[in-house]
Amino acid sequence: MSQPWSSVRVAGLALDVPAQLVPSDEAGFEGSAAVLEGADMRLTVDASPFADPLTRYEAKPGFEYWQEAVGSITADFVLFEEEGTRTVAVTIPGRATAVVHQPADADKDVALQILRSFRTDQGESND
Repeated sequence: MSQPWSSVRVAGLALDVPAQLVPSDEAGFEGSAAVLEGADMRLTVDASPFADPLTRYEAKPGFEYWQEAVGSITADFVLFEEEGTRTVAVTIPGRATAVVHQPADADKDVALQILRSFRTDQGESND
């Protein structure tokens, strides 16, 4: 069963998220940051030059690191699991980081689909 998705914008960046992810009561959208929750997931976006560079997680259980193109930019991805929670994250160095926390037994493809949709929202539409 396919879930509806929507586009979310944070400080000049956009990403596609399942419609069940909504702004968190505690943080929501605040300047260059956003926290969305729902469907057993929590998405945190920090669109600032001081965003977590994802360089301090090598010792975490099940740690994986890889790079791939996200739009026209090479991004760094990390994945690890700790205490029943999977963390999947992407950073565009010096620009932004997005992190998905989900249960370790959840489908990581959904988290990866969200993170791979990360893009600058300039020129997205010429309407």
